[in-house]
Amino acid sequence: MFGTTTIVSRSFLVILILLTLYFLGMDLLLYSRIQNYNIRPMSNGTQYVSIVPCDINPLCTVTVKGLMLDYPNYFLLSPLAAVMDNLLQISNSWTWITPNAISCFHVLIAVIAGKCISSDSLSHRRLGVVLFQARTWLDDLDGHVARKRANIYGERSDVGSSGYIVDGICDALGCVALLIGLYQFLARNSSRRGGYDKLPQLPVSSVLEPGNVTSKTSNTALRNILLMTVHLFLTSATWNRYISLYQDLLETDYRTPSITKEHLYAKQTTIFRSLSFWIIVLCWKFINFHAVMDYVLLAIFFDRIREYMKLVRWSSYVVILLLVYVTEFHFLRAYAYVQGVPSFIDEEISSSDVFTQG
Repeated sequence: MFGTTTIVSRSFLVILILLTLYFLGMDLLLYSRIQNYNIRPMSNGTQYVSIVPCDINPLCTVTVKGLMLDYPNYFLLSPLAAVMDNLLQISNSWTWITPNAISCFHVLIAVIAGKCISSDSLSHRRLGVVLFQARTWLDDLDGHVARKRANIYGERSDVGSSGYIVDGICDALGCVALLIGLYQFLARNSSRRGGYDKLPQLPVSSVLEPGNVTSKTSNTALRNILLMTVHLFLTSATWNRYISLYQDLLETDYRTPSITKEHLYAKQTTIFRSLSFWIIVLCWKFINFHAVMDYVLLAIFFDRIREYMKLVRWSSYVVILLLVYVTEFHFLRAYAYVQGVPSFIDEEISSSDVFTQG
């Protein structure tokens, strides 16, 4: 049993390394694509030509949400969702399958995953991780189907729509199912590293009995889960806020009367290509809601969830609040620049040829 577990862990680690190299390569290609080809429809720019269909290729359409999305979703799960849609023609032929129906279905998958993660068996918990990633893929699929039926290209959030609200609620329910399962697992087991499969299983009721020796473990587990829940909520709320703000600033034609559309597109392109913006979106790639969930799932898979929760218990709040402060500062300066007020973005343009307006 121990040998099998080791083989699975090592195999998964190899896959993880290969995926990391793939994500790094795709990120470099994305950077090159943005620096050398049109982002906004400028007459003097170079059009990007893809040999891969653009609904599969994440490099075709550059969007704020795409740049701020975590690596697995943007470079792996979203393209796979597009491939599945092309094979089955869900968007065109299966009109009775609505994006909201897919969203509701992936809540059921999340509940099953949460049940597996609550198990004392490491194999069952790993199955729960795989199921939850399948839920994430279905989340990408419902977004792809919704955008394709609405003729929306690239990763974009239709903020305020009924689909946006339903998707957010279903994501929250899936997250709650995972956290409940994780709490049940932690509350039943001691704080010792590993060896959970060999511990006697205790009913949850006995854990909560007054004077029971495991009540301290239960209280610690509850505190850690609550801290994680608040952090996930804070991460999700701020991430969605800045997607909405930057989306309105960089992907719309709204401008003051003194700015021509061509000039607006040039300024928006300058922001997209600036080093400061790339640093901001790169940070959000690693710290957004989906990325944090990926870290939790990795910790569960490698049976290191207690070490992970101890590591990020308070530091995660410091990191997200610092990132919010820096992003708010950057957005205000970027907004001033796009609206015609001189700012530090101008200094970036004059100090480096990387930030030319294209």
